[in-house]
Amino acid sequence: MHAARFYPGDGLRIEDVPRPEVGPGEVLVEVAACGVCHSDLHVMDGDLPLVEPRTLGHEVGGTVAESGDGVALDVGTDVAVFGGWGCRDCPVCARGDDQLCNLTNWLGIGNDGGYAEYLRVPTAEYCIPLDGLDPIEAAPLTDAALTAYRSLRKADLELGDSVAVFGIGGLGEFGVQLARLSGYRTVAVDREPSKLDRAEELGADATVDTSGSVPREIREAAGGEVDAVVDFVGVDETLQWGSNVLGPDGRLVLAGIGGGAIDFSWNPLVGSEVTYRTVQWGTPEELRSVLELARQGRLETTVEEVPLEDLPETFERLESGDIEGRAVVVP
Repeated sequence: MHAARFYPGDGLRIEDVPRPEVGPGEVLVEVAACGVCHSDLHVMDGDLPLVEPRTLGHEVGGTVAESGDGVALDVGTDVAVFGGWGCRDCPVCARGDDQLCNLTNWLGIGNDGGYAEYLRVPTAEYCIPLDGLDPIEAAPLTDAALTAYRSLRKADLELGDSVAVFGIGGLGEFGVQLARLSGYRTVAVDREPSKLDRAEELGADATVDTSGSVPREIREAAGGEVDAVVDFVGVDETLQWGSNVLGPDGRLVLAGIGGGAIDFSWNPLVGSEVTYRTVQWGTPEELRSVLELARQGRLETTVEEVPLEDLPETFERLESGDIEGRAVVVP
Protein backbone atom coordinates (compact mmCIF):
# COMPACT_ATOMS: atom_id res chain seq x y z
CA MET A 1 0.00 0.00 0.00
CA HIS A 2 1.04 3.65 -0.36
CA ALA A 3 1.98 5.55 2.79
CA ALA A 4 3.64 8.81 3.84
CA ARG A 5 6.57 7.84 6.05
CA PHE A 6 8.65 10.31 8.02
CA TYR A 7 12.31 9.46 8.57
CA PRO A 8 13.87 11.48 11.42
CA GLY A 9 16.77 13.46 10.02
CA ASP A 10 15.83 12.60 6.45
CA GLY A 11 12.31 13.92 5.87
CA LEU A 12 9.02 12.67 4.44
CA ARG A 13 8.75 9.96 1.78
CA ILE A 14 5.74 8.67 -0.13
CA GLU A 15 6.51 4.98 -0.55
CA ASP A 16 5.12 1.46 -0.76
CA VAL A 17 4.94 -0.49 2.49
CA PRO A 18 3.33 -3.81 3.48
CA ARG A 19 -0.39 -3.68 4.22
CA PRO A 20 -0.86 -4.24 7.98
CA GLU A 21 -2.06 -7.56 9.31
CA VAL A 22 -4.49 -7.71 12.23
CA GLY A 23 -4.53 -10.06 15.18
CA PRO A 24 -7.15 -10.93 17.80
CA GLY A 25 -9.14 -7.91 18.95
CA GLU A 26 -7.64 -5.66 16.25
CA VAL A 27 -9.27 -3.87 13.32
CA LEU A 28 -7.99 -3.03 9.85
CA VAL A 29 -9.48 0.24 8.60
CA GLU A 30 -9.42 1.31 4.96
CA VAL A 31 -8.63 5.02 5.24
CA ALA A 32 -11.10 7.33 3.53
CA ALA A 33 -9.38 10.49 4.78
CA CYS A 34 -6.78 11.64 7.28
CA GLY A 35 -6.69 15.25 8.47
CA VAL A 36 -3.51 17.31 8.03
CA CYS A 37 -2.64 18.74 11.44
CA HIS A 38 -0.12 21.30 12.74
CA SER A 39 1.13 18.76 15.26
CA ASP A 40 2.56 16.74 12.35
CA LEU A 41 4.75 19.74 11.56
CA HIS A 42 5.97 19.70 15.17
CA VAL A 43 6.76 16.00 14.87
CA MET A 44 8.83 16.62 11.75
CA ASP A 45 10.58 19.56 13.43
CA GLY A 46 11.63 17.28 16.29
CA ASP A 47 9.42 18.94 18.93
CA LEU A 48 7.55 15.69 19.62
CA PRO A 49 9.31 12.37 20.28
CA LEU A 50 10.01 10.27 17.20
CA VAL A 51 13.20 8.25 16.88
CA GLU A 52 12.35 5.77 14.12
CA PRO A 53 10.55 5.94 10.76
CA ARG A 54 6.81 6.33 11.17
CA THR A 55 3.72 6.72 9.02
CA LEU A 56 2.25 10.01 10.25
CA GLY A 57 -1.38 11.12 10.50
CA HIS A 58 -3.83 10.85 13.39
CA GLU A 59 -7.23 12.20 12.21
CA VAL A 60 -8.79 9.21 10.50
CA GLY A 61 -12.19 8.42 9.06
CA GLY A 62 -12.61 5.18 7.15
CA THR A 63 -14.26 1.82 6.72
CA VAL A 64 -13.66 -1.49 8.49
CA ALA A 65 -11.86 -3.73 5.99
CA GLU A 66 -11.03 -6.65 8.27
CA SER A 67 -11.63 -7.64 11.89
CA GLY A 68 -9.57 -9.89 14.13
CA ASP A 69 -10.98 -12.63 16.31
CA GLY A 70 -13.33 -11.36 19.00
CA VAL A 71 -14.24 -8.12 17.20
CA ALA A 72 -17.96 -7.42 16.79
CA LEU A 73 -17.59 -4.67 14.16
CA ASP A 74 -18.83 -5.75 10.76
CA VAL A 75 -16.70 -5.35 7.67
CA GLY A 76 -18.01 -2.33 5.76
CA THR A 77 -18.82 -0.26 8.87
CA ASP A 78 -17.79 3.39 8.51
CA VAL A 79 -15.85 4.53 11.59
CA ALA A 80 -14.00 7.43 13.13
CA VAL A 81 -10.71 6.32 14.67
CA PHE A 82 -9.87 7.69 18.12
CA GLY A 83 -6.17 8.51 17.95
CA GLY A 84 -5.07 9.11 21.56
CA TRP A 85 -4.11 5.48 22.05
CA GLY A 86 -3.22 4.39 25.58
CA CYS A 87 -1.79 1.25 27.12
CA ARG A 88 -5.31 0.24 28.28
CA ASP A 89 -3.81 -1.24 31.45
CA CYS A 90 -3.27 1.68 33.83
CA PRO A 91 -5.42 3.87 36.13
CA VAL A 92 -5.47 6.72 33.58
CA CYS A 93 -6.85 4.47 30.84
CA ALA A 94 -9.24 2.82 33.30
CA ARG A 95 -10.90 6.17 33.98
CA GLY A 96 -11.29 6.82 30.24
CA ASP A 97 -8.46 9.33 29.69
CA ASP A 98 -6.51 7.10 27.29
CA GLN A 99 -4.96 10.12 25.55
CA LEU A 100 -3.23 11.12 28.81
CA CYS A 101 -1.61 7.71 29.31
CA ASN A 102 1.56 8.07 27.25
CA LEU A 103 2.14 10.34 24.28
CA THR A 104 4.41 7.76 22.67
CA ASN A 105 1.45 5.38 22.27
CA TRP A 106 -0.51 7.83 20.11
CA LEU A 107 -1.57 7.14 16.56
CA GLY A 108 0.98 8.61 14.14
CA ILE A 109 3.67 8.94 16.82
CA GLY A 110 4.21 5.62 18.59
CA ASN A 111 2.16 3.67 16.06
CA ASP A 112 1.85 4.00 12.29
CA GLY A 113 -0.82 6.52 11.37
CA GLY A 114 -3.40 7.34 8.76
CA TYR A 115 -1.46 8.84 5.86
CA ALA A 116 -1.82 5.47 4.20
CA GLU A 117 -4.37 3.31 2.43
CA TYR A 118 -4.93 1.09 5.47
CA LEU A 119 -4.54 1.46 9.23
CA ARG A 120 -4.24 -1.18 11.94
CA VAL A 121 -6.18 -0.22 15.10
CA PRO A 122 -5.31 -2.15 18.30
CA THR A 123 -8.85 -2.36 19.67
CA ALA A 124 -12.36 -2.03 18.29
CA GLU A 125 -13.09 0.40 21.13
CA TYR A 126 -11.06 3.00 19.23
CA CYS A 127 -13.26 2.54 16.13
CA ILE A 128 -16.46 4.52 16.66
CA PRO A 129 -19.26 3.87 14.14
CA LEU A 130 -20.20 6.96 12.15
CA ASP A 131 -23.85 5.96 11.76
CA GLY A 132 -24.45 7.97 8.61
CA LEU A 133 -21.67 10.57 8.76
CA ASP A 134 -19.35 10.91 5.76
CA PRO A 135 -15.94 9.42 6.72
CA ILE A 136 -14.11 12.15 4.80
CA GLU A 137 -15.92 14.98 6.57
CA ALA A 138 -15.69 13.11 9.89
CA ALA A 139 -11.91 12.79 9.88
CA PRO A 140 -11.23 16.27 11.37
CA LEU A 141 -13.76 15.62 14.11
CA THR A 142 -11.36 13.12 15.69
CA ASP A 143 -8.85 15.81 16.70
CA ALA A 144 -9.69 19.35 15.55
CA ALA A 145 -13.26 19.17 16.85
CA LEU A 146 -12.45 16.83 19.75
CA THR A 147 -9.67 19.04 21.12
CA ALA A 148 -11.89 22.12 20.77
CA TYR A 149 -14.70 20.31 22.57
CA ARG A 150 -12.48 19.36 25.52
CA SER A 151 -10.96 22.87 25.62
CA LEU A 152 -14.39 24.47 26.00
CA ARG A 153 -15.30 21.94 28.71
CA LYS A 154 -12.10 22.69 30.62
CA ALA A 155 -12.84 26.42 30.39
CA ASP A 156 -15.63 25.71 32.91
CA LEU A 157 -18.06 28.28 31.52
CA GLU A 158 -21.75 28.85 32.16
CA LEU A 159 -24.52 30.10 29.90
CA GLY A 160 -23.90 33.76 29.05
CA ASP A 161 -20.22 33.77 30.05
CA SER A 162 -17.67 35.33 27.69
CA VAL A 163 -14.81 33.54 25.96
CA ALA A 164 -12.07 34.73 23.63
CA VAL A 165 -11.03 32.14 21.04
CA PHE A 166 -7.50 32.68 19.71
CA GLY A 167 -6.68 31.24 16.28
CA ILE A 168 -9.50 30.51 13.83
CA GLY A 169 -7.89 27.64 11.97
CA GLY A 170 -8.81 23.97 11.94
CA LEU A 171 -9.42 23.88 15.72
CA GLY A 172 -10.64 27.43 16.15
CA GLU A 173 -13.48 27.02 13.67
CA PHE A 174 -14.85 24.24 15.85
CA GLY A 175 -14.12 26.26 18.99
CA VAL A 176 -16.33 29.10 17.75
CA GLN A 177 -19.14 26.72 16.82
CA LEU A 178 -19.03 24.87 20.13
CA ALA A 179 -18.95 28.12 22.11
CA ARG A 180 -22.00 29.35 20.20
CA LEU A 181 -23.84 26.07 20.76
CA SER A 182 -23.14 26.38 24.50
CA GLY A 183 -24.53 29.92 24.69
CA TYR A 184 -21.27 31.74 25.44
CA ARG A 185 -20.50 35.27 24.22
CA THR A 186 -17.66 34.56 21.82
CA VAL A 187 -14.89 36.86 20.62
CA ALA A 188 -12.81 35.37 17.79
CA VAL A 189 -9.20 36.57 17.48
CA ASP A 190 -6.95 36.05 14.45
CA ARG A 191 -4.51 37.89 12.20
CA GLU A 192 -6.25 36.90 8.95
CA PRO A 193 -9.37 38.89 7.93
CA SER A 194 -10.71 35.93 5.95
CA LYS A 195 -10.59 33.73 9.05
CA LEU A 196 -12.39 36.38 11.07
CA ASP A 197 -15.06 36.54 8.37
CA ARG A 198 -15.37 32.78 8.70
CA ALA A 199 -15.71 33.09 12.48
CA GLU A 200 -18.62 35.49 12.00
CA GLU A 201 -20.28 33.02 9.62
CA LEU A 202 -19.93 30.32 12.28
CA GLY A 203 -21.56 32.43 14.98
CA ALA A 204 -18.90 34.53 16.72
CA ASP A 205 -20.45 37.55 18.45
CA ALA A 206 -17.42 39.73 17.69
CA THR A 207 -14.00 39.50 16.05
CA VAL A 208 -10.63 41.11 16.74
CA ASP A 209 -7.83 41.55 14.23
CA THR A 210 -4.42 41.16 15.87
CA SER A 211 -2.98 44.13 13.96
CA GLY A 212 -4.33 46.55 16.59
CA SER A 213 -4.34 46.85 20.37
CA VAL A 214 -5.53 43.32 20.99
CA PRO A 215 -6.34 43.30 24.74
CA ARG A 216 -8.17 46.63 24.54
CA GLU A 217 -10.19 45.54 21.52
CA ILE A 218 -11.10 42.20 23.12
CA ARG A 219 -12.38 43.97 26.23
CA GLU A 220 -14.38 46.38 24.08
CA ALA A 221 -15.85 43.52 22.07
CA ALA A 222 -16.70 41.49 25.16
CA GLY A 223 -18.03 44.42 27.17
CA GLY A 224 -15.27 44.01 29.76
CA GLU A 225 -12.86 41.31 30.88
CA VAL A 226 -13.59 37.78 29.70
CA ASP A 227 -14.38 34.73 31.77
CA ALA A 228 -12.10 32.47 29.74
CA VAL A 229 -9.59 32.38 26.92
CA VAL A 230 -9.10 29.31 24.72
CA ASP A 231 -5.77 29.64 22.93
CA PHE A 232 -5.40 27.45 19.84
CA VAL A 233 -2.12 29.18 18.89
CA GLY A 234 0.07 29.12 21.99
CA VAL A 235 2.82 31.63 21.20
CA ASP A 236 4.19 34.26 23.59
CA GLU A 237 1.94 37.01 22.23
CA THR A 238 -1.33 35.12 22.44
CA LEU A 239 -0.59 33.90 25.96
CA GLN A 240 0.19 37.45 27.08
CA TRP A 241 -2.91 38.89 25.41
CA GLY A 242 -5.04 36.18 26.95
CA SER A 243 -3.65 36.80 30.42
CA ASN A 244 -4.29 40.52 30.09
CA VAL A 245 -8.00 40.14 29.32
CA LEU A 246 -9.00 37.62 31.99
CA GLY A 247 -11.29 38.81 34.73
CA PRO A 248 -11.38 37.58 38.34
CA ASP A 249 -11.34 33.77 38.50
CA GLY A 250 -10.71 33.70 34.73
CA ARG A 251 -9.45 30.58 32.99
CA LEU A 252 -6.85 30.39 30.23
CA VAL A 253 -6.97 27.06 28.40
CA LEU A 254 -3.95 26.33 26.21
CA ALA A 255 -4.53 23.89 23.35
CA GLY A 256 -2.08 25.37 20.81
CA ILE A 257 1.45 24.01 20.67
CA GLY A 258 3.19 27.14 19.40
CA GLY A 259 5.94 26.86 22.03
CA GLY A 260 5.11 30.11 23.81
CA ALA A 261 5.56 30.83 27.50
CA ILE A 262 4.37 33.33 30.08
CA ASP A 263 5.62 34.29 33.51
CA PHE A 264 3.39 32.47 35.97
CA SER A 265 3.45 34.79 38.94
CA TRP A 266 1.21 37.25 40.74
CA ASN A 267 0.70 40.28 38.56
CA PRO A 268 -1.54 43.27 39.33
CA LEU A 269 -2.28 43.59 35.59
CA VAL A 270 -3.79 40.10 35.48
CA GLY A 271 -7.21 39.24 36.91
CA SER A 272 -7.38 37.93 40.48
CA GLU A 273 -7.01 34.17 41.02
CA VAL A 274 -6.80 33.21 37.37
CA THR A 275 -6.21 29.62 36.30
CA TYR A 276 -3.90 28.35 33.57
CA ARG A 277 -4.30 24.83 32.21
CA THR A 278 -3.33 22.79 29.19
CA VAL A 279 -5.51 20.47 27.12
CA GLN A 280 -4.33 17.28 25.46
CA TRP A 281 -6.71 15.98 22.82
CA GLY A 282 -9.89 14.41 24.29
CA THR A 283 -11.38 11.11 25.41
CA PRO A 284 -13.17 8.40 23.42
CA GLU A 285 -16.40 9.31 25.19
CA GLU A 286 -15.96 12.99 24.30
CA LEU A 287 -15.43 11.96 20.68
CA ARG A 288 -18.76 10.14 20.78
CA SER A 289 -20.38 13.40 21.93
CA VAL A 290 -18.71 15.34 19.10
CA LEU A 291 -19.90 12.81 16.52
CA GLU A 292 -23.44 13.04 17.88
CA LEU A 293 -23.39 16.83 17.47
CA ALA A 294 -22.27 16.33 13.87
CA ARG A 295 -25.04 13.80 13.25
CA GLN A 296 -27.54 16.36 14.51
CA GLY A 297 -26.23 18.83 11.93
CA ARG A 298 -24.93 21.19 14.62
CA LEU A 299 -21.27 21.19 13.52
CA GLU A 300 -20.10 22.43 10.15
CA THR A 301 -16.94 20.90 8.74
CA THR A 302 -14.87 22.55 6.00
CA VAL A 303 -12.50 20.10 4.30
CA GLU A 304 -10.17 20.34 1.33
CA GLU A 305 -9.36 16.95 -0.16
CA VAL A 306 -5.77 16.40 -1.29
CA PRO A 307 -4.10 13.27 -2.71
CA LEU A 308 -1.39 11.53 -0.70
CA GLU A 309 1.24 12.60 -3.23
CA ASP A 310 0.48 16.27 -2.48
CA LEU A 311 1.08 15.93 1.27
CA PRO A 312 4.53 17.63 1.30
CA GLU A 313 3.12 20.67 -0.54
CA THR A 314 0.07 20.66 1.76
CA PHE A 315 2.33 20.81 4.81
CA GLU A 316 4.00 23.90 3.31
CA ARG A 317 0.61 25.53 2.78
CA LEU A 318 -0.44 24.63 6.32
CA GLU A 319 2.68 26.21 7.78
CA SER A 320 2.06 29.42 5.84
CA GLY A 321 -1.60 29.58 6.92
CA ASP A 322 -2.88 29.01 3.39
CA ILE A 323 -5.60 26.46 4.21
CA GLU A 324 -9.21 27.20 5.07
CA GLY A 325 -10.71 24.73 7.50
CA ARG A 326 -8.98 21.35 7.37
CA ALA A 327 -7.04 19.72 4.58
CA VAL A 328 -7.59 15.96 4.49
CA VAL A 329 -5.46 13.41 2.67
CA VAL A 330 -7.54 11.02 0.58
CA PRO A 331 -5.25 8.05 -0.18
